[in-house]
Amino acid sequence: MRLVDLDPRWIAVAGDDRVGITFRCPHCPSGERGETTFLGIFFVEPIDPNQHVDIDWPNYMLQHPASRFWHRIGETFEQLTVTPSVDASQHGHWHGFITNGEVS
Repeated sequence: MRLVDLDPRWIAVAGDDRVGITFRCPHCPSGERGETTFLGIFFVEPIDPNQHVDIDWPNYMLQHPASRFWHRIGETFEQLTVTPSVDASQHGHWHGFITNGEVS
């Protein structure tokens, strides 16, 4: 399955600075009432198309557990690779990998 098939959206701050993504949980079908579960992750390396970040991202990250940030390679949903795996299994959701835009 491709990430683009999971209705991905950028999490952005300061205009276009993309600091993470949300996407439909690959494990969960739409509910009876059409509700959908979305997962979200934040990047260690934000995508900064303007070559500036208006927030103090490194200090923000220091205030939060390291386990809540993912390293990323790629700047589009089609290219995105994140590490480590995305693990929402404690909440009954998907645990898997995003590699070069592929969800497994």
